[in-house]
Amino acid sequence: MKLLSDFDGVWTHPREESRAQGELVDAQLVEWSPPELRERSRAWIADARRRVLAQPDLYGWAPGGRLSCFADEDPFAEHSALLHYIHLHAGIDAIATALHEAVLEPGHESLEAFGGAAHAEAVARVERTRGPGVLKSAADAGRRMLEGGVEIVVVSNSGREKLDRWFGHAGLPHVVHPERAPGALRLRGGARKFVLDPDRSAIESFGALSVEVARPFYEGILREETPDAVVGDVFSLDLALPRVLRRTDPAWRNVRLFWLVHDYTPARMRDQIAAHVPEVEAIGDGLEGVARALLG
Repeated sequence: MKLLSDFDGVWTHPREESRAQGELVDAQLVEWSPPELRERSRAWIADARRRVLAQPDLYGWAPGGRLSCFADEDPFAEHSALLHYIHLHAGIDAIATALHEAVLEPGHESLEAFGGAAHAEAVARVERTRGPGVLKSAADAGRRMLEGGVEIVVVSNSGREKLDRWFGHAGLPHVVHPERAPGALRLRGGARKFVLDPDRSAIESFGALSVEVARPFYEGILREETPDAVVGDVFSLDLALPRVLRRTDPAWRNVRLFWLVHDYTPARMRDQIAAHVPEVEAIGDGLEGVARALLG
């Protein structure tokens, strides 16, 4: 049995890293603003954060301007949504225009690049003070599954160096893809699940949710791995495409889809997925629940 697993939100809880990223993004945006606009920028940013969470279907992680993940799906998405909001209002709103220009001046090629740099720095800051953050409960569940014969492939947008370091700190046996070893996690970093196909769009409806599932890099990994189960915490990034494959590809008909729901999982998405996506199994107790579902 093969389990394809996400990383953040499955093996970790990203609250501390997200808090650090939000503080860093806001502080740098204000610092880089023209001096005469700094107080207005600070208030504008706080208001923009409220607006994106009030309309999460409109804003989110939007590389290239197309929505890949909703603003409220996980703690990191809100920060991407703020930058998406700035992008959409630059040229229309004076503060948004000033913030956009302020980000580009230090050498960032785009708001997306700035967001990526802020994320990396925030994670590094937290790691320096707290250490890597693989949860003990997740590590214990991972060991149980490995000992029970489950092959686990961790497919993450995080880089392989971070994955290697964090799983090493947790004492979990692992190898870096394409190496394979019985009884060890296989780590596939840099998965680019968020990258959408520039040449086509495929919007899938899940009740009131509309999710782009044209994700060529992630689809390539899914078809190469052909797992028996997939687990993730962000429906748009981790599970929407596997659910489409389950509906359309006979080889995927029996693949189990586990959605880890956390304190940050939006109620609106829980309701829509429960009502319209019966293939998805909501798990409320983390990776331990997945181990129980697979091994009994």
